[in-house]
Amino acid sequence: MAVSAVSAVSAVAPGGTASMQTFFEQNDALLVFVHGLVLFVLGFALWLQRRRATRLALTSSLIWLASFAFLEALVVWGYVFVPIQTAYLGPEVIQVLVGIRAVLQTVAVVFLLQFGLRLAPWTRRRLVPLTAASVVAWGAVLVLSTVIASGEGWGVLEWEATTSALSRYVFVIPGALLSAYGLWVERDELTREGMRGIRPYAAVAAAAFLAYAVVGGFIVEAVPWAPGGVATEVAWFDATGFPLTVVRTLVAIVLLLAFIRLLDIFEVEATQREETLDRARLVAEERARFGRDLHDGTIQSIYASGLHLESIALETDDPATRDEVRRVVGSLNTTIDGLRGYIGGLRTPDGGPAGIAADLDGIVTAFAVDPRFTVSYAVSGIEACGSLPDDAGQHLRHVLSEALANVARHAGPCAVEVSLAFLPDEVNLVVADTGSGFPATVPDRSRAGHGHGVRNMKERARWLGGRIVIEPSATGGTRVVLAVPLDDVEATEIPATRSGLADEVIRT
Repeated sequence: MAVSAVSAVSAVAPGGTASMQTFFEQNDALLVFVHGLVLFVLGFALWLQRRRATRLALTSSLIWLASFAFLEALVVWGYVFVPIQTAYLGPEVIQVLVGIRAVLQTVAVVFLLQFGLRLAPWTRRRLVPLTAASVVAWGAVLVLSTVIASGEGWGVLEWEATTSALSRYVFVIPGALLSAYGLWVERDELTREGMRGIRPYAAVAAAAFLAYAVVGGFIVEAVPWAPGGVATEVAWFDATGFPLTVVRTLVAIVLLLAFIRLLDIFEVEATQREETLDRARLVAEERARFGRDLHDGTIQSIYASGLHLESIALETDDPATRDEVRRVVGSLNTTIDGLRGYIGGLRTPDGGPAGIAADLDGIVTAFAVDPRFTVSYAVSGIEACGSLPDDAGQHLRHVLSEALANVARHAGPCAVEVSLAFLPDEVNLVVADTGSGFPATVPDRSRAGHGHGVRNMKERARWLGGRIVIEPSATGGTRVVLAVPLDDVEATEIPATRSGLADEVIRT
C-alpha cells in the first residue's frame, strides 16, 4: 500500500487505453490521498474501541490492526508529502524523510503480523517466542536491506524499495494469511457467543486479507532481486491497466466496511453483560426474599417448637425425659444458628475488590498449609478497579478453589503462583504451577472440557461474561487464566480507605 500511482503508470500500458492512463496520471495524488484516508479511517474507528471491555480474541486484538492502519496511512501520504517538499527542502532532509518513511513502513507491517499472531489460536507459551522472533526479523530486514544497498551502491530511494519489498515478503504475507485464518476461526466463536448476524462479516474480512496477502505482500515495488512477471507493481499495471494503489484501496475499503460491522460485537457484548447483570439482580432479590421467608417463617416456627419443648421439659417429672427434650432443644438451636448463618451468607456482599482479595487470600493460606507446595499470592490494582459484576467474589473463590484442587490432584510437589489483578476494565485471576500439569494428551483443557471441575470453571466464567484459558505454563506446569471484563464507567482514581490490604500484596 505504499507506492504512488505515478510509478505504476510510468510506462505505457498496452492493455489499457491512453485515456485511462492519462486519468490515472492526472489524479495520482488524489488516488494516493484516498488510499491513505481509507486506512486512516479504519485505524481511527478501531482505535476508538480500544478501551471497551471484551472477552473475544478478535476484538481484544484490534489495537494491533489499528496501529498498522494508522502507520500505513502515514506511509502512503508520505508518497505525496515528500515529493512536494523537494521544492523547499535540501537533498539531505529529503533523504531523512525517505528513511523515516521506510522505517515506518517496516513497523506498520510488523503490527499487521502481531494482529495475525493474536488471532491465530496459539497458546501464550507459543505466542511469546513468535512475537520476539518477529521483532528480531524486523531488525534483520533493516540490516539486510542496508547491506544490500551499500554493496550495490544504491541511493536512499533504492534502499527504501529494498526495505519495503523485504518487509512485505517477511511480514505482510504471513501476517495477512494468519489474519485471514484467525478471522475464519473466530466465526465459530461468534456463533457460540450468539452473534450469528456478525459472523458473515468475519468471512468478508478474511477474504479481504487473503487478497491483501497478494496485492500488498507478494506484489512489490520493482527491485533487482524481486520476482518478475506481475509480481512487481509496474508489471501489474502493464498486465491489468490499473495501478496497484487502486486495487489496494479497494481492499482497504472492504476491510473498513467489514470491520465497521464487526465492531457491533462490542454492542452485543454490552447487551449481554446488561442481561447478565439483570439476571444477577433478580437472583439477589430472590435471595433476599428467600432469606426473609426463612427468618420470618421457618426460624420462627422452629423457635416456637423449641419453646414448646422447653415448657414440656419443665413440666415433666422424669429426669431422663427432661434431658432428652433439652438435647432436642439444643439441636434445634444449632439448626437455627445454621439457618441464620445461611441467611447471612445470602445477604453478605462480596466486599468489593479488597474483600474479594482478602477472601482469596484465605483460600491460598489454607492451601499453603500443604508442605508439598510453595505458594505465593500477589494482588494489584485494588483502587483502580471498575464496577464489579454481582457475585464476582463468589465465582472467583470457586474458580480459585477448583484450580488449587487440580494442582493438588495433578501437579505433585511444586511452586504455585496466584495473582489477582484489578484493572479499570478487567479482572484477571492467574494460577500457575511448576508441576507435572494435566496429561500431555489434553494440552488445552479449556477446550477439552473434561471433568466437572473444568466445566464448572468455564460455566462460572460465562456467568461473569468472561473467559477462562487453561494451558501449559512457561515453567512446564499448568496455567489457569480467568479474565472478567468490567464496566469501567464507574472506576475511580481517588483512594478510598484501606482495609488492611495494600495496593500490591505479595505473600510467600
